[in-house]
Amino acid sequence: MVSNRCKLAVQEELTKLGLHFNSVNLGEVDVLENITIEQRRQLQDGLLNVGLELMDNSTTILIERIKNIIIEIIHHSEETVKINLSHYLSEKLEHDYAYLANIFTEGQGTTIEKFLISQKVEKIKELLSYDELTVTEISNKLNYSSVAHLSKQFKKVTGMAPSQFLKLKNIRRQPIEEIGTSENDSNLKILKDTSSENKIKLFLVDDDPVFLKLLEIQFTEHKGFTIETYTTGELCITNLHHNPDIIICDYELNAIRKNAMTGIETLDKIKSLNAAIPVVMLSSQDKIAVAVDCLHHRAADYVVKNKTSFARLEKIISTLLSSNK
Repeated sequence: MVSNRCKLAVQEELTKLGLHFNSVNLGEVDVLENITIEQRRQLQDGLLNVGLELMDNSTTILIERIKNIIIEIIHHSEETVKINLSHYLSEKLEHDYAYLANIFTEGQGTTIEKFLISQKVEKIKELLSYDELTVTEISNKLNYSSVAHLSKQFKKVTGMAPSQFLKLKNIRRQPIEEIGTSENDSNLKILKDTSSENKIKLFLVDDDPVFLKLLEIQFTEHKGFTIETYTTGELCITNLHHNPDIIICDYELNAIRKNAMTGIETLDKIKSLNAAIPVVMLSSQDKIAVAVDCLHHRAADYVVKNKTSFARLEKIISTLLSSNK
């Protein structure tokens, strides 16, 4: 779970500073010592490097508590999700729901309902990836009125139906004997010439942890790549000195952290620092305007997230590597 990794990251940063703590929970840390200004600055810097941040504004903290409660309900409860969220939040946080909804929208630029939907969709991706529950069982577990309702909501957020997501996930499981002379078989023949000393370094940048992992798995299967993954544009930029040969970057990048750099902002920064690095943009939006926007900002190409996106990426990478020879 992402939250567990966040907790471990916070614990590591506190330990680095010699700080002791009773507990580290989602959005809250009980530190035993009084933190100095310098320790606070170092902690802030350390957390930013792993995509986290300190908060000291009471409204911001309340918003974070709303988010954490929803995350706990959706991601960490073994029971079927059957609660009235507005009543639950009001009782838990001792505030009128209208007040909570207003400050959340003002602070996050989205509604509590939309945040809940985004978390449910992430949970659906996770459960689909495990292959332990059917779509019907997932629909019941997350308290959807029907499979059709789940599918409609999932497609609205991701740009693909659950069935397409499953096909995308299972591309790496396709037996060799079924590949034959398909396009996938020849897309990356150029990598046959690579050795352990001259592997192609790929940066994969996406704030969707499931899709990011699927990308990583897909490219790791090709022996000619070394892979580095990042969940924010900031982390990608920080590590640009690792000299990637190609960067694959999500178009939005700020769906989870609203104050994070967008994909376009990340693209612009990369090009300002090293214009020679080709950047391929990814998006669930199948819109000409989005593609044109990416190319206008000097992206090497644009790929829509769907069941053919891996094959499309392979072809683009092959073309880029061929042109650089």
